[in-house]
Amino acid sequence: MFAFHYQRFDYINAEDPAEYAIPEIEPAHIWSKTRTDIATIRKNFIRQWLFASIELWILIFMISTLYLGSGHNPNRYTGNVDVAVVDFDHDLASYYFLNAFRTSGPGNLTLHWRYKDQSDYNNNVDNAQLDVENGYVWASVVLRPNTTLYINQTLSEFIDSSTLLTSPFIFTSPILVTYEDGRNSFTVNNYIVPAIRQALAVANVQYGQTLRQELIANLSSSSNSSTNRTVQLMNTFQLGSFLADPLAATYENLRPASPYVGLLLFLSN
Repeated sequence: MFAFHYQRFDYINAEDPAEYAIPEIEPAHIWSKTRTDIATIRKNFIRQWLFASIELWILIFMISTLYLGSGHNPNRYTGNVDVAVVDFDHDLASYYFLNAFRTSGPGNLTLHWRYKDQSDYNNNVDNAQLDVENGYVWASVVLRPNTTLYINQTLSEFIDSSTLLTSPFIFTSPILVTYEDGRNSFTVNNYIVPAIRQALAVANVQYGQTLRQELIANLSSSSNSSTNRTVQLMNTFQLGSFLADPLAATYENLRPASPYVGLLLFLSN
C-alpha cells in the first residue's frame, strides 16, 4: 500500500510596498559641482572640444590663406607663363595677328608671349601642339599658312560670282589655339584663354575694317562691269559675319580638367 505524507505550508504576510517612502533622487547634470566623477567628465569634454575646435579653425585658416593668396597680385607670378604665338602666313593677316598680341594689355601684363616662326616647327602646324603636350608652353596660338590668300579669294569669289552664293566659309578656321586646362584649370581659364581671346578680338576688329575698305573699293571699281549687280550686292550681304570675324579661332583642349574626361584622354595616350 502506498503511504501519503502531507506537508503543511505556512503563509507569510508580505508587506505592502506602498508603505515604504520613495527616496527623492536629484538628477545629476553635466554642470553638477557635488559629483566629482561628472566634474572629471565635464573637464575632459571641454578640453577635447577646445582642441578639436582649434585644429578645425587652423585648417580653415590655412585653406582660406591658400585660396586668397592664389588671387593676390597674380600679375607678379604669371609673368613666367609662356604662350607660343606662331605665324605661318607671313602676309597681311600676319600684321594684324602679331600686332594685336604685341599691343594686348592683359596678355603683356600677365603672360609671356613667345613669338615664333613656322621654321621653328619644321613648317608643320601640328608640331606646335608638341610644345603644349611636352609642357614647354602653356598654350600655342597658330595663324595657319595662306590665310591672307584664302581670305582674298573668298572676297573675290563673292564679288565676281555671277551666281548667288550662300556661305563665305570656304576654309577651316585661320587660328588654332591649343592648351591643356588639366595642367592647371585656374591659371588656364582665368589668365591664359581670356588674354588670347581678347588679343584675337582686337585682331578681328582691325583686320575686318581693312577688309571692308577693300570690299567697298572693289565694289566701286566693278560697278560698271558686266557683273550682275543685284547678285553681287546679295553676295556681299553674305559677308557680314565673315568680316566681323575674319580670323576665326578653333580652341583645342588637349587634356580637359573635367573629372574622368582628362583621365580617359591621358590613358588613351
